[in-house]
Amino acid sequence: MAKQTVIHEVGKVLTKRLSDHKVVASSVTQMTQFSQQVQQDFLKGGWGNRDLYVINSSKEVSGNVKNAFFDLDFMAMQQGVKIENETISVWEDESLTVSDTGTIKIAYTPLSKVSLTNEDGDQQEFNVSDNTITVPETFAAKGNAVTAHYQIEVDAETVEISGEKFSENYYFEIHTLEYDPKTSKIYSDLYIQLPKVNFSGEADMSLEAGQAYTPEIGYRALADDNGKIGTFARVKRNPDGTKGIKTEQEDATSNSSVDIGTTQETK
Repeated sequence: MAKQTVIHEVGKVLTKRLSDHKVVASSVTQMTQFSQQVQQDFLKGGWGNRDLYVINSSKEVSGNVKNAFFDLDFMAMQQGVKIENETISVWEDESLTVSDTGTIKIAYTPLSKVSLTNEDGDQQEFNVSDNTITVPETFAAKGNAVTAHYQIEVDAETVEISGEKFSENYYFEIHTLEYDPKTSKIYSDLYIQLPKVNFSGEADMSLEAGQAYTPEIGYRALADDNGKIGTFARVKRNPDGTKGIKTEQEDATSNSSVDIGTTQETK
């Protein structure tokens, strides 16, 4: 009978893109879910139309992973693209006060005109010289606040959202800990290994004040040519807490031990 244990930790995850072996790992997951569904069709008959036989088919393995931190790699996995390094333009906004000389100075060099909004909500576009803008007193008097909006050029890591690209296939592994209920010590490491999964392209990004965004991504496991979907693997810990990895000495001892009265053949 297999050892009974207690699991109360989340599962760390590791994924490896099958096309180029790009590895993405996270040890700060908040939730790692493994779900298995099986379709059951019942053969019924006789008085009362009772169940006579069950046909099990269509085993499906899927789940979700929720991360504590935002990770751009997760977004790339959902979109089916790679993270690129590009130069792009973005909008900058600044809240400034008109100086005694009737000017404001913006922090960055704009790509085009700067749009200013005064305290009354009026807007006006201005050309820029040396990042300095002379503000007419009829628009904003000295000491008044204005808001500047303008485009700047920046270097960025980008993840393309394309209507023609979808998630690739990945190797996926969940790693958690099993505890001995008698001693409360770690008894073993449990690995759920899924050699081929496809991540869902569905995304829901809700940004709320005072709330941390915790990205969540769904997956679906695919079977190989032999029908294998994945493996549950228990790796026992040694008494000193290290993982049960055989040493060369243990392998040599194991290979040299033979029963009395038998001979060992070298193959």
